Amino acid sequence: MPGPSGCPLRHLDGGSLAYRALRPVSPDRSRFEFGVYAHGPDAETLAEEYADLIRRWDRNHRDGPGPRIEAHPAGTPDDQLPDGRVIDKKHTRVVITWPGEVVRSTDRVHVT
Repeated sequence: MPGPSGCPLRHLDGGSLAYRALRPVSPDRSRFEFGVYAHGPDAETLAEEYADLIRRWDRNHRDGPGPRIEAHPAGTPDDQLPDGRVIDKKHTRVVITWPGEVVRSTDRVHVT
């Protein structure tokens, strides 16, 4: 079975970036250790924030049912969206929630 792929990236203004790294820890490459690389003037802070997100996922969601992802038309008013992380895109408003996680209804990301 192939291992996980992709390289989720987080960034901060000011020229710093951080990304997730995976290292196989089993001979059959079915288990991986997560790590974080960061670069730039705020690399240490950004790396710790990203590592904290990974630890929170491991503690609260690793063996759970996974996220719930809903797509709504772009014009849907905030009060008609469920609480969760909202990603505003050109044609849709995507709402992401994790069962058992409390998320402020104001947690919004705008993508152009």
